[in-house]
Amino acid sequence: MTQQLFPRLTPLSLQVLLSVLLAFAALQLCHSRRLTDDMDNEIPVVSGNPAAFRQQDEWIKISAAPKAAIRKLTGSYVELECEAMGSPPPTLQWFRGNHALTEHQSYDTNTISEVPSQGLGKIRGRLVINYLLPVHAVTFTCVAQSGSKVATADTTIYVIKKEGFDRNFTQLLTTKVIGVHHVPRISLWAPTYMDVIGTNVVLPCRTLGNPKPSQMWIDPQDQVVSEGDGRVSALPDGSLSIRSVSWADMGVYTCMARNMVGQDSVETFLYPMKVTRLLDKMAP
Repeated sequence: MTQQLFPRLTPLSLQVLLSVLLAFAALQLCHSRRLTDDMDNEIPVVSGNPAAFRQQDEWIKISAAPKAAIRKLTGSYVELECEAMGSPPPTLQWFRGNHALTEHQSYDTNTISEVPSQGLGKIRGRLVINYLLPVHAVTFTCVAQSGSKVATADTTIYVIKKEGFDRNFTQLLTTKVIGVHHVPRISLWAPTYMDVIGTNVVLPCRTLGNPKPSQMWIDPQDQVVSEGDGRVSALPDGSLSIRSVSWADMGVYTCMARNMVGQDSVETFLYPMKVTRLLDKMAP
């Protein structure tokens, strides 16, 4: 476990801090200019005496749970959304019972890559069912994790059969499920991400759609982020990599997904935190 970088901040105060910064992000969207470098973004940390450090507090909270129960007709479009906030920035995945759902199964979902971090953030995930079938009449679980802390939220789907569904099942599979084009949806992203200046940051963005959507990132200066091995680059899995994040990197990053049917986009507000190491002046 990493050393404590926020000795004076409790889990509750971290949640309050994150809420304040979310409001700050909203202001960023309203103003088409970046903040000036003279703003105070320092978080004090006691140093000098190893005994002054204590382990970082881990915490996780489901900040927006999906509905506990959903009743839909066969053939309906269903989208479950789950949001979690925590420190370190949480991971999020959907489960059916004890089985994790992956892109290779009949449900469209993703998990965030596990990147060690001493920051905090908010993660949001969607589980998309483009055409509801009786097999989907189960309980799905949103599982969010920050370090060793886990939080969950359940949703039970009740499928109401349409008249004549069983008779036309094969035809429905052919015309409504297999090979059908779907508009892109971004299934996993971080609305807010905070981490310490100098660390490497990976902002997730996972997409769904048929045909498979193309992706791009737009930086706070409205420039397209290129792929490759630059300090700021788009990764093959759709994430955005920022090596040695700096105060100048702060701002809103936009992930866009597009295919022949349509497009989708989400935003991530990145807030780099500056750590000031204060000498331990305690007498021996």
